Amino acid sequence: MVKGKKITKKQLKEPDEFITLTERVFIFLRNHSKKVVVGVVVVLVLALSLVFFKMWEKKNEEEAGQSFGMALELYERGVAQGREGSNQDLKDVLARFDEVATKFPRTSSGELALLYKGSIHLKQGEYDEAIKTYSAFLEKTGKSKLYRYFAVEGLGHAYDGKKDYARATEAFQKILEIGEGYQLAEAHLNIGFCYEKMGKTKEALDSFKAFLSSGQKSFLTDVITRKVALLSKQ
Repeated sequence: MVKGKKITKKQLKEPDEFITLTERVFIFLRNHSKKVVVGVVVVLVLALSLVFFKMWEKKNEEEAGQSFGMALELYERGVAQGREGSNQDLKDVLARFDEVATKFPRTSSGELALLYKGSIHLKQGEYDEAIKTYSAFLEKTGKSKLYRYFAVEGLGHAYDGKKDYARATEAFQKILEIGEGYQLAEAHLNIGFCYEKMGKTKEALDSFKAFLSSGQKSFLTDVITRKVALLSKQ
Protein backbone atom coordinates (compact mmCIF):
# COMPACT_ATOMS: atom_id res chain seq x y z
CA MET A 1 0.00 0.00 0.00
CA VAL A 2 1.38 3.36 -1.02
CA LYS A 3 1.56 5.82 1.82
CA GLY A 4 0.47 9.37 1.15
CA LYS A 5 2.87 12.21 1.54
CA LYS A 6 2.79 13.56 5.08
CA ILE A 7 1.91 17.26 5.35
CA THR A 8 3.47 19.09 8.24
CA LYS A 9 1.73 21.65 10.44
CA LYS A 10 4.06 24.31 9.05
CA GLN A 11 2.94 23.56 5.50
CA LEU A 12 -0.71 23.71 6.56
CA LYS A 13 -0.16 27.17 7.94
CA GLU A 14 1.54 28.40 4.76
CA PRO A 15 -0.75 30.30 2.27
CA ASP A 16 -1.85 28.52 -0.89
CA GLU A 17 0.32 29.61 -3.85
CA PHE A 18 -2.63 30.04 -6.24
CA ILE A 19 -4.58 32.11 -3.75
CA THR A 20 -1.53 34.25 -3.04
CA LEU A 21 -0.93 34.87 -6.74
CA THR A 22 -4.61 35.78 -7.27
CA GLU A 23 -4.54 38.19 -4.40
CA ARG A 24 -1.43 39.84 -5.78
CA VAL A 25 -3.07 40.26 -9.19
CA PHE A 26 -6.16 41.88 -7.65
CA ILE A 27 -4.02 44.16 -5.52
CA PHE A 28 -1.96 45.18 -8.57
CA LEU A 29 -5.08 45.87 -10.63
CA ARG A 30 -6.60 47.90 -7.79
CA ASN A 31 -3.47 50.02 -7.34
CA HIS A 32 -2.78 50.45 -11.08
CA SER A 33 -6.27 50.48 -12.52
CA LYS A 34 -5.74 53.64 -14.55
CA LYS A 35 -2.52 52.37 -16.09
CA VAL A 36 -4.14 49.02 -16.87
CA VAL A 37 -7.07 50.72 -18.60
CA VAL A 38 -4.71 52.93 -20.61
CA GLY A 39 -2.66 49.89 -21.59
CA VAL A 40 -5.74 47.96 -22.73
CA VAL A 41 -6.94 50.98 -24.75
CA VAL A 42 -3.53 51.35 -26.40
CA VAL A 43 -3.48 47.67 -27.36
CA LEU A 44 -7.00 47.90 -28.78
CA VAL A 45 -6.14 51.04 -30.76
CA LEU A 46 -3.04 49.38 -32.19
CA ALA A 47 -4.98 46.26 -33.10
CA LEU A 48 -7.74 48.26 -34.80
CA SER A 49 -5.16 50.41 -36.59
CA LEU A 50 -3.51 47.29 -37.97
CA VAL A 51 -6.86 45.92 -39.16
CA PHE A 52 -7.81 49.20 -40.84
CA PHE A 53 -4.35 49.50 -42.39
CA LYS A 54 -4.64 46.02 -43.89
CA MET A 55 -8.09 46.89 -45.25
CA TRP A 56 -6.78 50.16 -46.70
CA GLU A 57 -3.77 48.37 -48.18
CA LYS A 58 -5.97 45.74 -49.82
CA LYS A 59 -8.30 48.44 -51.21
CA ASN A 60 -5.30 50.35 -52.59
CA GLU A 61 -3.93 47.21 -54.25
CA GLU A 62 -7.28 46.55 -55.91
CA GLU A 63 -7.66 50.13 -57.15
CA ALA A 64 -4.05 50.22 -58.31
CA GLY A 65 -4.50 46.92 -60.14
CA GLN A 66 -7.53 48.24 -62.01
CA SER A 67 -5.79 51.48 -62.99
CA PHE A 68 -2.64 49.62 -64.00
CA GLY A 69 -4.68 47.16 -66.06
CA MET A 70 -6.27 49.98 -68.08
CA ALA A 71 -2.88 51.64 -68.62
CA LEU A 72 -1.33 48.32 -69.64
CA GLU A 73 -4.13 47.64 -72.13
CA LEU A 74 -3.56 51.04 -73.73
CA TYR A 75 0.19 50.42 -73.77
CA GLU A 76 -0.08 47.00 -75.42
CA ARG A 77 -2.58 48.25 -77.97
CA GLY A 78 -0.57 51.30 -78.99
CA VAL A 79 3.07 50.49 -78.25
CA ALA A 80 4.00 46.91 -77.47
CA GLN A 81 2.31 45.43 -80.56
CA GLY A 82 4.53 47.50 -82.83
CA ARG A 83 1.99 50.02 -84.06
CA GLU A 84 3.40 53.53 -83.96
CA GLY A 85 1.13 55.78 -82.00
CA SER A 86 1.03 59.56 -82.10
CA ASN A 87 2.94 61.65 -79.60
CA GLN A 88 -0.36 62.38 -77.91
CA ASP A 89 -1.10 58.65 -77.59
CA LEU A 90 2.25 58.09 -75.94
CA LYS A 91 1.68 61.03 -73.62
CA ASP A 92 -1.66 59.52 -72.64
CA VAL A 93 -0.03 56.17 -71.85
CA LEU A 94 2.72 57.86 -69.84
CA ALA A 95 0.13 59.88 -67.95
CA ARG A 96 -1.77 56.71 -67.06
CA PHE A 97 1.32 54.94 -65.74
CA ASP A 98 2.48 58.09 -63.95
CA GLU A 99 -0.89 58.35 -62.23
CA VAL A 100 -0.65 54.77 -60.96
CA ALA A 101 2.94 55.26 -59.77
CA THR A 102 2.13 58.55 -58.03
CA LYS A 103 -1.24 57.63 -56.52
CA PHE A 104 -0.32 54.10 -55.43
CA PRO A 105 3.44 54.19 -54.70
CA ARG A 106 3.31 51.44 -52.05
CA THR A 107 1.59 48.89 -54.29
CA SER A 108 3.08 46.33 -56.66
CA SER A 109 1.16 47.94 -59.53
CA GLY A 110 2.65 51.33 -58.64
CA GLU A 111 6.15 49.86 -58.83
CA LEU A 112 5.50 48.14 -62.17
CA ALA A 113 4.10 51.37 -63.57
CA LEU A 114 7.58 52.87 -63.16
CA LEU A 115 9.07 50.02 -65.18
CA TYR A 116 6.70 50.66 -68.08
CA LYS A 117 7.25 54.41 -67.85
CA GLY A 118 10.98 53.84 -68.22
CA SER A 119 10.40 51.62 -71.25
CA ILE A 120 8.34 54.29 -73.02
CA HIS A 121 10.86 57.03 -72.26
CA LEU A 122 13.59 54.77 -73.66
CA LYS A 123 11.63 54.09 -76.85
CA GLN A 124 11.16 57.84 -77.30
CA GLY A 125 14.85 58.56 -76.84
CA GLU A 126 14.16 60.47 -73.61
CA TYR A 127 17.21 59.00 -71.93
CA ASP A 128 17.42 61.26 -68.88
CA GLU A 129 13.78 60.55 -68.00
CA ALA A 130 14.34 56.84 -68.59
CA ILE A 131 17.36 56.84 -66.26
CA LYS A 132 15.42 58.73 -63.60
CA THR A 133 12.46 56.34 -63.82
CA TYR A 134 14.46 53.11 -63.89
CA SER A 135 16.56 54.32 -60.94
CA ALA A 136 13.39 55.09 -58.96
CA PHE A 137 12.11 51.60 -59.69
CA LEU A 138 15.35 49.96 -58.55
CA GLU A 139 15.28 51.96 -55.30
CA LYS A 140 11.71 50.87 -54.57
CA THR A 141 11.83 47.16 -55.27
CA GLY A 142 14.12 44.24 -54.64
CA LYS A 143 11.56 41.47 -54.87
CA SER A 144 11.83 40.13 -58.37
CA LYS A 145 15.10 39.40 -60.13
CA LEU A 146 13.30 39.43 -63.48
CA TYR A 147 11.89 42.92 -62.98
CA ARG A 148 15.25 44.17 -61.70
CA TYR A 149 16.86 42.68 -64.79
CA PHE A 150 14.51 44.64 -67.08
CA ALA A 151 15.19 47.85 -65.14
CA VAL A 152 18.98 47.44 -65.10
CA GLU A 153 19.04 46.51 -68.80
CA GLY A 154 16.89 49.56 -69.61
CA LEU A 155 19.22 51.71 -67.52
CA GLY A 156 22.19 50.39 -69.52
CA HIS A 157 20.54 51.15 -72.86
CA ALA A 158 19.58 54.65 -71.65
CA TYR A 159 23.20 55.43 -70.74
CA ASP A 160 24.28 53.89 -74.03
CA GLY A 161 21.84 56.22 -75.83
CA LYS A 162 23.50 59.16 -74.05
CA LYS A 163 26.89 57.83 -75.21
CA ASP A 164 27.89 57.43 -71.57
CA TYR A 165 29.44 54.06 -72.28
CA ALA A 166 31.25 53.75 -68.95
CA ARG A 167 27.99 53.92 -66.96
CA ALA A 168 26.25 51.76 -69.53
CA THR A 169 28.94 49.12 -68.98
CA GLU A 170 28.47 49.34 -65.20
CA ALA A 171 24.73 48.78 -65.61
CA PHE A 172 25.13 45.81 -67.93
CA GLN A 173 27.73 44.28 -65.61
CA LYS A 174 25.17 44.25 -62.80
CA ILE A 175 23.15 41.82 -64.91
CA LEU A 176 26.02 39.34 -64.57
CA GLU A 177 25.19 39.29 -60.84
CA ILE A 178 21.40 38.92 -61.09
CA GLY A 179 20.77 37.41 -64.52
CA GLU A 180 20.73 33.89 -65.89
CA GLY A 181 20.69 32.10 -69.25
CA TYR A 182 20.05 34.40 -72.19
CA GLN A 183 20.18 37.42 -69.86
CA LEU A 184 23.85 36.77 -69.17
CA ALA A 185 24.55 36.27 -72.86
CA GLU A 186 22.84 39.57 -73.73
CA ALA A 187 24.78 41.32 -70.97
CA HIS A 188 28.13 40.09 -72.33
CA LEU A 189 27.07 41.23 -75.80
CA ASN A 190 26.06 44.71 -74.65
CA ILE A 191 29.22 45.06 -72.57
CA GLY A 192 31.26 44.11 -75.62
CA PHE A 193 29.59 46.78 -77.76
CA CYS A 194 30.23 49.40 -75.05
CA TYR A 195 33.90 48.48 -74.75
CA GLU A 196 34.21 48.56 -78.54
CA LYS A 197 32.74 52.08 -78.65
CA MET A 198 35.23 53.14 -75.96
CA GLY A 199 38.08 51.73 -78.03
CA LYS A 200 38.89 49.03 -75.48
CA THR A 201 39.55 46.23 -77.95
CA LYS A 202 40.84 43.59 -75.50
CA GLU A 203 37.89 44.01 -73.13
CA ALA A 204 35.46 43.99 -76.04
CA LEU A 205 37.02 40.82 -77.40
CA ASP A 206 36.75 39.07 -74.02
CA SER A 207 33.09 40.04 -73.71
CA PHE A 208 32.23 38.87 -77.23
CA LYS A 209 33.98 35.56 -76.56
CA ALA A 210 31.98 35.19 -73.35
CA PHE A 211 28.82 35.76 -75.39
CA LEU A 212 29.77 33.04 -77.87
CA SER A 213 30.78 30.67 -75.05
CA SER A 214 27.33 30.99 -73.46
CA GLY A 215 25.90 28.80 -76.21
CA GLN A 216 22.76 30.92 -76.45
CA LYS A 217 21.21 31.03 -79.92
CA SER A 218 21.07 34.51 -81.42
CA PHE A 219 20.69 36.04 -84.87
CA LEU A 220 23.89 37.96 -84.01
CA THR A 221 26.00 34.85 -83.42
CA ASP A 222 27.51 34.83 -86.93
CA VAL A 223 28.11 38.59 -86.79
CA ILE A 224 29.90 38.33 -83.44
CA THR A 225 31.93 35.35 -84.65
CA ARG A 226 33.27 37.43 -87.54
CA LYS A 227 33.83 40.40 -85.22
CA VAL A 228 35.88 38.22 -82.84
CA ALA A 229 38.00 37.05 -85.77
CA LEU A 230 38.66 40.65 -86.85
CA LEU A 231 39.38 41.94 -83.35
CA SER A 232 41.77 39.05 -82.70
CA LYS A 233 43.97 40.28 -85.57
CA GLN A 234 44.30 43.79 -84.15
